[in-house]
Amino acid sequence: MKPSVFEARGLTKTYRSSFALQSLDMTIKQGDIYGLIGENGAGKSTLMKIIGGLVHPAGGEISLFGQRGKHELVRARRRVGFLIETPSLYPHMNAGENLTFYCRIFGIQEKARIGEVLQSVALTDAGSKPASQYSLGMRQRLGLAIALLHHPEFLVLDEPVNGLDPVGIVELREILVRLAREEGVTILLSSHILGELQQLATKYGFIHKGKLIQEVSASELLESAQTMISVATRFPAAAAEVLKQELQLDKISITGSGTVEIPREQADLEQLMSVLLRQGIPVDGIQLSVPNLEHYYLKLIGGGVQ
Repeated sequence: MKPSVFEARGLTKTYRSSFALQSLDMTIKQGDIYGLIGENGAGKSTLMKIIGGLVHPAGGEISLFGQRGKHELVRARRRVGFLIETPSLYPHMNAGENLTFYCRIFGIQEKARIGEVLQSVALTDAGSKPASQYSLGMRQRLGLAIALLHHPEFLVLDEPVNGLDPVGIVELREILVRLAREEGVTILLSSHILGELQQLATKYGFIHKGKLIQEVSASELLESAQTMISVATRFPAAAAEVLKQELQLDKISITGSGTVEIPREQADLEQLMSVLLRQGIPVDGIQLSVPNLEHYYLKLIGGGVQ
């Protein structure tokens, strides 16, 4: 059995009178690429800040590499790389100069390490350009390079693809997959781009209102998949209501991207098209699809049209 890299037991955090985390239990095993999924304010960033020692819990405990005590956790965090929110860069410095500064902070003596991490994040061609002139994708990659400087065994990444263009997202995905597969780095990351997360993670944790409501492996998610009819329309709420009333559908949902989804066994394509066209609702596209993480999460929290 793989050892645990991170564990949380009964983890609780409150801000004023509201809960950010509520008795959260979580385990991340060595080698996991763990995707943390939840809406804004669900507690994802709070959890990551607790792991990094930036926020202190009100109750419960965490362990890193089996270490639980206050001083032991400080030492264990030296084995963790963090990219939480926006990377802290010196805008007047280029990539090499930023990394040289952080080498001094971390006490890293390996001069060759700067070149290694620049190559890892595909920034060797950045040259003397100051960080103030970097694209968002380049800044994110440099932030990741800083997190990698000290050879971390565990990476904690909060929205690392946020704001990146499609090319930047693919580049970052390839970097993370290589780190996990070739260097054995365990990764915890969150992302609002669930389609991208589904291509990357080996395990998922679904967090809602500060509670971890389910953990599932990528293979278990695939086994639970149900074929859906996905209807793209400019009027998803109206379409869902019409289909619900006319076809007596009891399971129908609207994804965050505005697609109406119905389990395949509840209706057929011709029937759906006929109803929508008769009611004057334009259909931009209709297809069969396996449910994605977004659909799975909405089902867990009771989202969608009932």
